[in-house]
Formats: sequence, C-alpha cells, structure tokens
Amino acid sequence: MKVPELKGGQMITLLYIAGFAIALFIVYKILSAVGIIKTAKVKRAEKAQDIAISNVRSNIYFDPMYLKGKTSTYKALKDTATTAAIDIHDSIYGFLKIGTNAERIFSIFSSLQNKLNISEVALNYKLKYNRDLRADLINNLSDQHILDLDNMLDKLPNN
Repeated sequence: MKVPELKGGQMITLLYIAGFAIALFIVYKILSAVGIIKTAKVKRAEKAQDIAISNVRSNIYFDPMYLKGKTSTYKALKDTATTAAIDIHDSIYGFLKIGTNAERIFSIFSSLQNKLNISEVALNYKLKYNRDLRADLINNLSDQHILDLDNMLDKLPNN
C-alpha cells in the first residue's frame, strides 16, 4: 500500500487539526483539575460517597431505641458506651469547636465489638446531650469520612 504524498496546504491542515486536538486535551485536563469538569473517577467517588451517606442515614443501629428488648442477646458496653458518647461529642464539638477529629471518631467506632454497640452509644449520646448521633456525624464529617465510617461499621458483626 502506497502512502499518498501530502502537499504543503494539506500538511498545514493536518498540523492545525493535531494542534487543536492537543489544545482541547490540555483544556480538558485543566478544567478537570479545577473541578469544572468531572472525570469518571471523580463521578465514581462521588457516587460511592452518596451511597455511604444514604447507608448511614438508613442504618438502623444508629437508632437509640433499636436496643429495646435486645439487651440480653449481645455483649453490652455499659459504662464504655457513655465514655464513647462523650468522646464522640468532644471529637465533633471539641475544644473551642475548632474542627471535627475524624481519626478519634474512627478510633472509637473501631473499638466497638458489634453493631448493637452503635445503638448503645447512640442511646448514651441522646441521653447525655439530647442530640442525634447520626445527624451530628453526617453534618460534621466530610463525605469521604462518612464513606470510611460506613465501610468500618459494615465490617462489624451484627451481635
């Protein structure tokens, strides 16, 4: 197969097309870096975060009343639940309300033995501060931190 020879005008046209394609690619990269255009990776991450927020909102274990009638079927935290509730509150609304300490919150939830302990902590949080633990977490953690929390809680045994 013989490659056709290009004349001067045709070569310039091809260079313009190639230059235009490169310029579009550079503009796309700049716009995606700034956040004006969302890449597929960013869209997947946002979707995962939205699912995690939905999971935390619908998680029955954050309901303080979920424990009613189940206290004999799991290993209770007792006094540790009150301490955990206080620590979580302090992590959210800590000293001078400077910012939420997500790592401390993760540490507290990772020390729980089962999902029913979440209800126990939520109950103690409600009794001590008259606030909803789930709402405080959703309102004060970043979407990525909520995703991490959802993944952590999902790995806990049910009872």
